Amino acid sequence: MPLPSLETLRLAHPDAVALVAGLVGLCIGSFLNVCAHRLPRGESVVSPGSRCACGQPIPAWLNLPLLGWLALGGKARCCGARISIRYPLLELAGGLALALAWVALPADRALAASVLLPLLLLLAACDIDSMTVPDAPNFLLVLSGLAFSAALPSLHGIEPHRIPLADHVAGLGEGLLGVAVGTALTWWVRTIGSVWKGREAMGEADILLVAGVGAFGGWQGALFCFFAGSVIGLLLILPRLILAKVRGTQAPEVVPFVPALALAGALWFFRGPALVDLWLGRA
Repeated sequence: MPLPSLETLRLAHPDAVALVAGLVGLCIGSFLNVCAHRLPRGESVVSPGSRCACGQPIPAWLNLPLLGWLALGGKARCCGARISIRYPLLELAGGLALALAWVALPADRALAASVLLPLLLLLAACDIDSMTVPDAPNFLLVLSGLAFSAALPSLHGIEPHRIPLADHVAGLGEGLLGVAVGTALTWWVRTIGSVWKGREAMGEADILLVAGVGAFGGWQGALFCFFAGSVIGLLLILPRLILAKVRGTQAPEVVPFVPALALAGALWFFRGPALVDLWLGRA
């Protein structure tokens, strides 16, 4: 379906489109749970099928997003083990993310967000769950961002011209520039921080994530992702630092930074330029 027709459908039936997008997002969130559990362990996300921690297969009807967890009361049917709240939360996040994207964004950006947001959720879930972020989804983030930039130059504000090929080349160029700026900025900050602190200040996953957001959002998106992610990360860790100070315990040395960067990347894709204008007093 051409994008103009898809945009017409989105505007004509927003509730139905949001419902379908939300249901698809729930299913994607269910698959993200599998990926977040298996990818850091180097396991296949295809085989074997869904199983409980005790090894028993999970019936298909108990694998329904959200409903399965609610039906079980948060406990495994076979052994009674508690099922992590991360499973329904990630499914719900996937559903809400896609529903919001198709309500709030034009069709071109909503299509791109349908890939960008699940990948950001997956990377954040891996970092929170195991402090291990696999390379595969990060590289997929970069490559899919470049593909969308080339296919949909409008993501970068490029208006159609008489020579469509030139538009696609320009869109790809914006994506590549975003990757370059995101990679260079994060790499230099990581290098300087590592020398100053005497240990690794940031992981390679942080570099790839900022580069991936740059592939989708251009150099402005990469800058916003890094700096806004740093602010969000500080706000998230600050309560833990204060609590450790009050209790007289050791402050955490390593904290997951990917969730903060992922949230910043999502914010840019939804409202980034408007937030920058508000910050600069131009709104």
